[in-house]
Amino acid sequence: METNLVLSLSSILGLFGFFWTWHKDQKQTSNTISVLQNKVENLEDKLRVQDEAIVKVQETLMKMDLKLTRIDTQLSLLLDENKNKKNSA
Repeated sequence: METNLVLSLSSILGLFGFFWTWHKDQKQTSNTISVLQNKVENLEDKLRVQDEAIVKVQETLMKMDLKLTRIDTQLSLLLDENKNKKNSA
């Protein structure tokens, strides 16, 4: 009878130990997942900010390209006008 009692108590203690270890691992896993989720959210925020900055840079480059095209056109017109004056003279 005592052997069965000792085995039963050992089994119960073993189950408690198993559940305690499982709970501890679950808690650690949950904490790790929370940390990783925060890191992912921070990275998404940084990507959003970088995307906005890239769009602004692209807009600025397009404006610069347009201005340079206008300058090039005006210089071409001035050079043509200068050539025509020399040829007329």
